[in-house]
Amino acid sequence: MSLSQLLQDPPYEFEQQDKQRAYEQVMICLSDTADNKLKDICSNLSTDQQDTLMRYLYKGLESCENSLKLLKWHGALSEVAGLGCIMRVLSEKRKRVL
Repeated sequence: MSLSQLLQDPPYEFEQQDKQRAYEQVMICLSDTADNKLKDICSNLSTDQQDTLMRYLYKGLESCENSLKLLKWHGALSEVAGLGCIMRVLSEKRKRVL
C-alpha cells in the first residue's frame, strides 16, 4: 500500500489495535523511502494528507525510533507544506489521535 493510500483515511475513530497497525504501516513506508524522493512524495499529497503525515511524524518522534529518518521527512514536509501544516496539527482544538 502506498503512503498516499495510508494517509487517505486515517483510523481516528477505531480501536487502538487498528491505530497501531496503521501507524506501523506508515512507519514502514516512511523508513523504506529513499531520501531523495521525500520532497516529491510530499508535494503529491493533499493538504489533509500532509497534515496526517505530520501527525504520524510527531507520533513517531515521541517514540524516538528512527528519529533521523523522521526528521528528514519532517524537513521535506515542512519545506513543501510550509509552517501552516505544523500550526494546524499543533493547534487543533479537537486532537486527532492516531
